[in-house]
Amino acid sequence: MPALMLSKNYGIETIDMVSRIFRAVPLGRIRLAMEEDAPAIMALVNESMSLNFRVKNVWDIKYILKNCVLSICQLDINGTIVGFLSAKDYPLLPSVNPAAWEDFVWSKYKCVELNSRNTLFLHLLCWNPIYARELVDNMLKSLFMHDPYLQYIAMMRTIVECPLLVPGQSRSEASFKRMQALERGVPGDQLPALLVADRNEVSPRLRIRRAVEEDNDDIVPIIERQSTRLRELYGDFYVSELISRHPESERVLLVCEHKEVAVGVMCLNTQINYEELEESFELSPFAGLKRLERIINPEKQTVVSNISILDENKEPKKEASFTSATSKDVKSRVTWIFDDDEFKKFDKDKEVRPAAQPGPYSQLDVLNFFQDEPEEVEYDIVNIDHDLLKVPKFFYENLGISTDDSTKSHRRESFYDNKYLDQDKGKRTSEFLISPPARPPQPTRYIGAPNAFLLELFAMHQDYDERYGFDMLQAAYELFPNRDYCIICLPTSHTSFPLLDHFTLVTPHSYRMRFINETLYVAHINSVRGDVRVRAAEPYDVPSVTEVLEHSPRKHELLDLLHDSFVIRILSSFVLLSQNQPIGLIILGPLDENTIVRAQYDLLPEPHKYGTDAAILAGIMSPIMEPHARWYLRDLIRHTKYVTLFLACRLFAKGDASPARHLMSLGHFMKPVVPRQFFPNVKGNKDLELIFQPISAPFALWTLERALTSLPRVYVNNNIVVVGASRTGLAFIEHLFMGPTSQYLTFTNITLVSEHGLPTVPDCLRAAETCVPRNGRYTDRYIKSVPFYYYVDVISAVMTQIDRKKKCIHLKDGGMKFYDELVLTCGQQFQHPDYLKEPEPVREVDPTKPCDRLLMDDTRYRPDRVPPPPELPDNVMLINSLEQANNCLRKLQAMIKEAKDSDNCLSEENRIIIYGDYIEAYSCIAALLEMGISSKVLAFVEPFPPEDGTKMRVNCFNNETVDERVQMMLKKLKIQVYRKSHLYGWWQKGNCVETIRLMAPLHAFHLPCFAFFYYGIKAIDVYAFKAINESGLVYDGGLVVGPSFETNDPHVFAAGPCVRYSRKLYADNRQHKYYSSEDIGEALARIFLRKLDPFMTGVNEVESPTSDVVPRFSSSLLAFKDSHASVGNICLLFVFRRWQPVAKFKAPLAQSAILPGPLYYMQLRQPGPEIPMAVKLSLPHQGHTLITDKNENYFRLQVNALHCIEAITCLSKKKFSSESFILLYGKHEAYFNNLLARYKLHLIDDFYDFFSKPWLSALYQESFIDLLRDLHEHEVKTECGQNAELRQAAAAFWQSIGGEHIVTSHLAHYLKRNTVTNPYYAVPEPEFT
Repeated sequence: MPALMLSKNYGIETIDMVSRIFRAVPLGRIRLAMEEDAPAIMALVNESMSLNFRVKNVWDIKYILKNCVLSICQLDINGTIVGFLSAKDYPLLPSVNPAAWEDFVWSKYKCVELNSRNTLFLHLLCWNPIYARELVDNMLKSLFMHDPYLQYIAMMRTIVECPLLVPGQSRSEASFKRMQALERGVPGDQLPALLVADRNEVSPRLRIRRAVEEDNDDIVPIIERQSTRLRELYGDFYVSELISRHPESERVLLVCEHKEVAVGVMCLNTQINYEELEESFELSPFAGLKRLERIINPEKQTVVSNISILDENKEPKKEASFTSATSKDVKSRVTWIFDDDEFKKFDKDKEVRPAAQPGPYSQLDVLNFFQDEPEEVEYDIVNIDHDLLKVPKFFYENLGISTDDSTKSHRRESFYDNKYLDQDKGKRTSEFLISPPARPPQPTRYIGAPNAFLLELFAMHQDYDERYGFDMLQAAYELFPNRDYCIICLPTSHTSFPLLDHFTLVTPHSYRMRFINETLYVAHINSVRGDVRVRAAEPYDVPSVTEVLEHSPRKHELLDLLHDSFVIRILSSFVLLSQNQPIGLIILGPLDENTIVRAQYDLLPEPHKYGTDAAILAGIMSPIMEPHARWYLRDLIRHTKYVTLFLACRLFAKGDASPARHLMSLGHFMKPVVPRQFFPNVKGNKDLELIFQPISAPFALWTLERALTSLPRVYVNNNIVVVGASRTGLAFIEHLFMGPTSQYLTFTNITLVSEHGLPTVPDCLRAAETCVPRNGRYTDRYIKSVPFYYYVDVISAVMTQIDRKKKCIHLKDGGMKFYDELVLTCGQQFQHPDYLKEPEPVREVDPTKPCDRLLMDDTRYRPDRVPPPPELPDNVMLINSLEQANNCLRKLQAMIKEAKDSDNCLSEENRIIIYGDYIEAYSCIAALLEMGISSKVLAFVEPFPPEDGTKMRVNCFNNETVDERVQMMLKKLKIQVYRKSHLYGWWQKGNCVETIRLMAPLHAFHLPCFAFFYYGIKAIDVYAFKAINESGLVYDGGLVVGPSFETNDPHVFAAGPCVRYSRKLYADNRQHKYYSSEDIGEALARIFLRKLDPFMTGVNEVESPTSDVVPRFSSSLLAFKDSHASVGNICLLFVFRRWQPVAKFKAPLAQSAILPGPLYYMQLRQPGPEIPMAVKLSLPHQGHTLITDKNENYFRLQVNALHCIEAITCLSKKKFSSESFILLYGKHEAYFNNLLARYKLHLIDDFYDFFSKPWLSALYQESFIDLLRDLHEHEVKTECGQNAELRQAAAAFWQSIGGEHIVTSHLAHYLKRNTVTNPYYAVPEPEFT
């Protein structure tokens, strides 16, 4: 190959004519740009590009990446960046206000067709000159395809001396049309030029037309790729027959064609059963999908009689679900089962049948609109509040609705409704009595001409992007000029596809008359084809805004705030327009105490520029314009000085601060922010104490920046039911809606079933918090700072049965909950002493006689049943959660007060007995002492060592020093202790236990009992155990799962301490109970995200369940992958090509508690089975054990052979920051100024004092982990070993890569970026940053 002849021109390299025979590396994929790409992008910038786009160094590139609307990189097939494009919503003209660029362009360039919705401006365009126009057009086409509403891409050319970005390559910019400015007295070529690329030239739309008979051979294979059912039912020519033989049909077929071949099809129909939709979905924001003439409000209903629920042993014959008219705001997602006799009270037309399971052809079917019989009924909800406002008048014609409040029908169906079942929780008997109404509530009826058409079928050829379907959707409205709405109904398990980006998800009613596992989408013509804008609110907008806010919960307060924004300078209000009519309102104000907010949430401690943080004080928008919600917020930022928008809501607050008083219709278009888990130890610094002081009323927080507004908002409607509010279940749910996909993915149908709801309690006793040791991050503050109630529907109930055939679970008091995927995270709890004991003794089998047991094939055979849980006496306390601790302690207070003057009062002869050999038992004693109960009336029974001789005889602390001091404290407090005693029964009088029966090694004895706190048996809940066994799920000492947490049912998953791996995996030492529950829950969530994320569906990758989701911002964000795949058909199972080992997790296990004294205790250790300390110390290569015990404040630090901290044990008389010590795990002792050497030199006599030094505060911040991660990405890692040759090689490598300079620069940049939270450190010099 001839050599390349290069010459210099304008500071860049141009290619000689000889290079024309040079073949460039073929282009590869396009992906979103990341900050790490800045150096590679800067290498593509030549002098002309640098002058035109004002880019001088890598920091300018990073600024563009952070503040642009969209940045993409073009890669070659080797993954090398060969092109880059960055766009914003305003031109690169510093002298022109971003909010006023439209007037500037219209007046100077006469380009009246350009507006803020259809135009983006390039702020940087660079590429490798070898590729020329092919690469530039490819990036422009990707930008047009990403946003279907984008019509023009423009850029300003302000440097007259540099008319081309690449001199000599005018063809590369041929797609841009030059617009010359008009200025009197100045030549046009001396003025800045505007270059505009038109979509029609770069990415032309496909031709749309009605289908003809000849299209049959092209359309049928396209449809058959999605489903073969239509061909099986109607033959090979059903498309042709539909067009020719049924001209009277209201169905219309649209096709899009390329090169005279149909490559996409859309089937539309106007026959819609509006009555069925009204009964199942909230259609008031859409005017009932009709041209309204009037509304018929439902009549108030009264309860005629009680309905008796069937005994669990009987087989229900019919099912229905209704809700009380007096409790329609109660958010119940269950189905009630009624007796056959009670159904005689209903009309026959109210009878329902079980719902058919959706098949793979569900999308191509008529979507169940024409079935004669209604389906099974279920209470259900999508957690998006649409009913905050009415539809503005201009969205429909002939409006004849009265505005009198007495005629309004208002259904509230949102995230902040009551999460508890509407029933009494009485004692469990053979028949449960509840009081639902005799009739279902009647839905609101809308009278008027039909105003919607149905999209029955949509499919695209596999070689064409599905985003071309938007062109057909636009044309569909031309076929029905008298109809404004297009609707789609899909199964909840259907994966999202690009066309749904232009639709609004409709909220279902709290009861379901039909469409149990169906979702409804609606698109309005003004959303698809209309003009949208944002402008500052004016006083003359008040009447229109008043109509928009008609159904707002705080209408008058919001209007007062709007009036205040006209006179108070720090407030700004904006109206959202469609067709120049207000459809929404947003009021902004500066974010108060933004430093505190940023420090306590996962955000940078300071904004990029002072005064650029804004709080959304109120935000509301018509649901029909939700597809444009993120654009509205982007244009809102363009009109203001703000860069970041914040939205806060206290989901557990009361009064005016309660969620019912907030307008949250914009929350799910923003990104939820994770609260900080740990606050650094900052004693002695008043400024930091103010910043990190816990917020008195925690709140959930959302943010939005300009870069986020370009990402689509995708809904996942799969009905995911999580049973158990354990740490595993909470981590699973949190990672789904706050994980790496939270920027674009919203889960709308997650249900948590837990007996006590979320593990948080309002007005909780301090003693109750002491009573429950802390494990993991889910404290009361953390739970209240995470928007669980915004995304999750919580049902306070107990699961008693799993119906795998119907895919539903039965609840303890008679309800049902359907699911697409069931996740069991039941955990283990302290159980009744008679846990799983048969009430009758087992019969002895006579070996001389044949077995009289029935065989399984005998018709009289009945499987063994799990014995029901025994009744718990009133004065026996089982504490497994904060709510139970609060209830039990309040109950104990009431018992003491009630029996104060009786013979059975609390005394030294009638004591409170605490039984158990768990840390929880010691915390319970500390809680009782904190309540003011005298230690003389407490008795502690320690069943240690265990009766089972095969169990390890190790105390619950696994530390003899700690155990010895705790026992000494019990003796000092004069608490009566009974050691080596085991419970074997009690004597009960009435419903209270009066005497406890104990067995010591040599004798039995009885103890009078006032109250009994039992911490003996810890196992899975009886009801969950019964449901698992009777449903056919494999249980072998735990629910058996595979490497990806799957059970023997493809739709049932399980994780946490209640499960165990299959024996064939040989993973007894890697059971879930040996690892952090949060890690396990997040690993399960990552598996779900791989299968439910439409950008990842269909990607077959063999990865460990613990590995992170693939980088989010890849080319997959620009195109859905296999969007028509259904999770129900894929079955959410990994298809491994080889044997996959079970996951191994790395997060440490930490537990902190308050013990009697009070003594403050914490244990931190590495994951895995716990080895007795005496055994572990006898093993080789165990590292170093460092202990300080100043003033009897015990601190044990274990450093492994690699000099990394692997275990910490603390027992102190004074409080300490256990959260800070948890962050020490895994760090090398050199981080702490050569901790090991200083200890051996006797320079450290108290680790509590040492680890609270100010210079260590940075290591206790979660942001410090990001610094370490950045260093590891530069391959700056430590190499430790006993071999001198290895250390020498590591030192040589360190010098070769400039390790010291890399670490110094990163550390300096970190300190500069986090100056507010690190005032102890000197500000670095500019050359280091």
